[in-house]
Amino acid sequence: MYQIKLSRAALHEPVRGAWCRVCESCYVSRDGYLDHKGFVRDHTSDFKSLRQKNVDKQHLETSRLDKRLTKLTQVLTDPTAAEMLNVQQQSAASKLWPVNLNGLRNQRKLLEQTIVNWEDDAKVPSCPFCRQTFTNFSLRKHHCRLCGKVVCGDTRTGCSSEVGLNVNVNVGGGKTLTEKMGEVALDVRICRECNGVLFSKRDFMDEVARKPPDQKSYETMVEFEKGIITMLPRFQKLLATLQYVTHISGLNTHLLHSNTENPASGDRDSSRPPTPQQRSEASKTRKRLLDAFTQYDTAAKRIVNLPTDSPTQQQLQRSIYLYSVEFLQTHMFPLKALPKILKQTKSSKLGNGHHRGLGSPASIIDDASSVVSSNPEVDAEEKLLKEQLAVLEEQKFLVGEMIASAKASRRFEEIGALAQSLGELEKEVEKVEGQIKDFEKRNPVW
Repeated sequence: MYQIKLSRAALHEPVRGAWCRVCESCYVSRDGYLDHKGFVRDHTSDFKSLRQKNVDKQHLETSRLDKRLTKLTQVLTDPTAAEMLNVQQQSAASKLWPVNLNGLRNQRKLLEQTIVNWEDDAKVPSCPFCRQTFTNFSLRKHHCRLCGKVVCGDTRTGCSSEVGLNVNVNVGGGKTLTEKMGEVALDVRICRECNGVLFSKRDFMDEVARKPPDQKSYETMVEFEKGIITMLPRFQKLLATLQYVTHISGLNTHLLHSNTENPASGDRDSSRPPTPQQRSEASKTRKRLLDAFTQYDTAAKRIVNLPTDSPTQQQLQRSIYLYSVEFLQTHMFPLKALPKILKQTKSSKLGNGHHRGLGSPASIIDDASSVVSSNPEVDAEEKLLKEQLAVLEEQKFLVGEMIASAKASRRFEEIGALAQSLGELEKEVEKVEGQIKDFEKRNPVW
């Protein structure tokens, strides 16, 4: 039984309607049924209008300070001003050295005061930012060259600082405009407020564009991974062709030698070994893959060896390295089959020249088919051992992290059991590594 409020016209009226019985279809199809959105009021336009005032004000202030800084650098690097400074220096050469310095300082101050009026330092007893009282020696007064405020130069509070600028000026002596331009280094004192207005956006854009070392290495590793995945299908196709041709060549060679009385029983075209072009192309592709795998492994090791003080960052780098190890173990197995196939091809060539010394047909067929049938089993066994080693290494790393966490939290009752587990894992890792070494000795890669 369903009930909703209906008007006299049998329409849904949730406010002034009367409760009436309705069917399920009318109950479900009414307005607002299962409506989870609720009432929505968009304040975006109001927010934009309010924000735009602040944005325009900030943009105007930034443009004003930028123009002042440009004028200031032009005045300080003006050749006429430089000549005035040289004249002042030459005229004071016969005088005492402190007088010479004061003259140079006063000359530059006069040039800087043409850009903005400086605040009277006698009327400012303390710094407007840090509220420290000025003194004659320990905390001296400084003027901001862009706004003219009196501020302190305390490095601890950073109320003002000297910003180094490299200004391009026309030095002459060159034929082209590029040769005529030179750089002049200037140090301009700017207060904290003007510095934030003028350079905050540029610093933010530079920080956003700058990539940390781990991100650069990871992007390099991903690019190598994409290249490897792109080249692998072609190499696998070449490898499958060589395996098939080698296998058929071994079978048909024996059939041709055993059935010399019936030449039509064997196809001479199908008994041909892999061509030099096929072997050369497969070898070149394998070399490119090996180079890519080497660079991929180098990028992964660079990530795991990056110095960091954050446990989370260290765990992230370790996880990326374990992923790279698993990727290498998974995709490097086909590369080991090519030298064995090429060696089998050379053996079949020697067998073609001395076919009278061959054994039984069954042994020849087994030898020819071993290239195809034995490699997958060997690779599967090696892959299983390396996967087991990767799992043990991951467990060892996690147990080590748990021990460090227990020590930091002073949970000493857990450290003994965790240390025992870590010792058992280390023994298992050594055991599996020994098995892998024995396996590689029994199945060397040519």
